[in-house]
Amino acid sequence: MEPDKVLEELTRLSEEDYMTGLLNRRGGMSRIEQFMRENPKTKCAFMIFDGDYFKKINDSFGHQYGDQVIVGCAEEIRHRFSDRGIIFRLGGDEFVVFYKNVDINEVSTKLNEFMQSCNRANTLGGRSLSFTFSVGVAMYPDCGTTFDDLMKCADEALYKAKYEGRNCYQFYTGGMVVPERDQFMFDLQEFSLSMPGGFFVYSAGGDERLLYIGDSLVQMFHCKTKDEFRELVGNSFRGIVHPDDLDRAEQEIYNQQFVLENNENNLDYVRYRIICKDGVVKTVDDFGRLVHDKNYGMVYYVFLLDLEESIFKEFILNRVQ
Repeated sequence: MEPDKVLEELTRLSEEDYMTGLLNRRGGMSRIEQFMRENPKTKCAFMIFDGDYFKKINDSFGHQYGDQVIVGCAEEIRHRFSDRGIIFRLGGDEFVVFYKNVDINEVSTKLNEFMQSCNRANTLGGRSLSFTFSVGVAMYPDCGTTFDDLMKCADEALYKAKYEGRNCYQFYTGGMVVPERDQFMFDLQEFSLSMPGGFFVYSAGGDERLLYIGDSLVQMFHCKTKDEFRELVGNSFRGIVHPDDLDRAEQEIYNQQFVLENNENNLDYVRYRIICKDGVVKTVDDFGRLVHDKNYGMVYYVFLLDLEESIFKEFILNRVQ
């Protein structure tokens, strides 16, 4: 191969993301900066796309499937924005699109179309899995005239989108209230461990399979591990409830969810007993809510309160005194 061809190939490889075939950060940054130098007044949109809860996909299904999701999302972004966009993979599940010669209204239209298309379910062994993006947008040159300025503004808008509930986009505006990023340091696992009671999620139909259990629930049943707890209760809500209370508890939940009028929030409350690993019997209050999950269908989110827990008894006694 001729020296010029070798140099050209090496340059291409140094600026290409190996997984998606898009530009990498180095290549994308170089092309965006060149465009801005040559077009200082052309209105453009600098957009950061960040996958919502992508870590859950890797943790639940493995990195191989996670890589497939990344490649599929890259193709969708390329399909939607390659007509006028400089597109590169920032890293992980983050992408940047620098969309040229565009106004805010057109950006909104394009992002709405993207949100609808990318919210399609991915298929995993015959099962559907939903995956969405949050997007932060900074308009050039209004929000900045350098790559770093645009990145900073788009990043603040991105976290505003995540703060507002994810699966949406936000434009950066002067004086934008930046969300408290400390909020993103907390996750469901930390909440479930620190809450003064047990927390779990289970499927509303079929065998009422447990989909999520918190560490505090494991401790409530005097188990050492989640596997031990799942084995104890047969990985089902039915195994959580004392056998003598099960029929009544399920009937009360059904009546509150499907018979009781004006229960628009799909809430339920029931009291029953549980049997711990060591045979200890406890009475608990069950606070539940029936919701529709995009991946699992109808599920119950449940919080269990141990009525015999000394911390609550002491708290109540102190309040009474």
